[in-house]
Amino acid sequence: MYDITLFTPQDMAKCSLVLRHLGRNTASMEASSQKIVNYIYRHFCDSQTGENTCALVRLFKTHPYGELEDSLQQSARRLMKGNSPTADMKCWTLLAAAGTQPQWNSRHTAAEHTAIPLVSTKLVAQMPAISEIIRQFGLDIPTFLGIERERFLQLEPAVLNIFHVSEAKGSPFISEQNSLIIPYQVKSVLGFGGLLPSGSLFAVVMLLKVKIPPSTAEMFKDLALSVKTALSIPDKQSVFDYSENSKNCVTNNDFAETQLLEDQVANLIQMLDFSEQEMLRQASRFQQTIDNLQRELVEYKNKEQALKASHNSFTGILNIPKEAIASLEENQGSQHFNQGEEQI
Repeated sequence: MYDITLFTPQDMAKCSLVLRHLGRNTASMEASSQKIVNYIYRHFCDSQTGENTCALVRLFKTHPYGELEDSLQQSARRLMKGNSPTADMKCWTLLAAAGTQPQWNSRHTAAEHTAIPLVSTKLVAQMPAISEIIRQFGLDIPTFLGIERERFLQLEPAVLNIFHVSEAKGSPFISEQNSLIIPYQVKSVLGFGGLLPSGSLFAVVMLLKVKIPPSTAEMFKDLALSVKTALSIPDKQSVFDYSENSKNCVTNNDFAETQLLEDQVANLIQMLDFSEQEMLRQASRFQQTIDNLQRELVEYKNKEQALKASHNSFTGILNIPKEAIASLEENQGSQHFNQGEEQI
């Protein structure tokens, strides 16, 4: 169990390890995605009450329209209002969901629109949540919609980031105010994700019933790499769990074992880079703490020495034997006096 309000680097490492292995022995990316959102929903809880911290967890992926199963293609066409989609048009596709309500635990019933067509730069810019995720992930909409191969090869390892809305209520980036944010008292929204080797963008989005600061949200950037690793294996094979009556089943039968190994090696190298960067950040914070403590210790010693010198000077003045020195209160009562006053 993880309390996100008390989330530590140790929690991050433990959660990262689990998420990274959830892609093993799964038949599709959808199955891996469902495992991921289930784990996050069930294990992020309030440490005092045990209540789930997330109202809803969803995992999205961009996917070409021509490779969507028939029900998702129908969802995309409804939003296009009769316009004909192209096979390579990207769609913002819901792969998995887990949440408070029973219907939220299946991608088929978790949302009204399970595949949103990303028709053009202009239309995507009018989708506040998606366009803001793209921006916070460090991409621009034109690049996101039509990444050239050479450009993509440069971007793919680097695009792992977070999407954070600290105050969900009233946010222009969260459109589901009346259906989700207000009724379920969602305080913050946190997402993390990046680019997959196939060129698709993925994002895990958590609707949280507690407010979290940017410092906590930033830690989830490391979890993005673990989810990417879990999704990369089925990304090369089958994306969806197709039902028997699905009319449009697209799988990659040309999947090469050597390519899988190459991707796993690349992910391991990237994971090592992330780990080293995290160690450097932690070492920097630790060194900064030590430096602050050393400065405070020096200041304390200086104050102690100054106080001692002041005390010695004051005591020396009081001990002048031939001079009478006394300290009086407001009511003329004596607080203390020296030897001269005592003799007089």
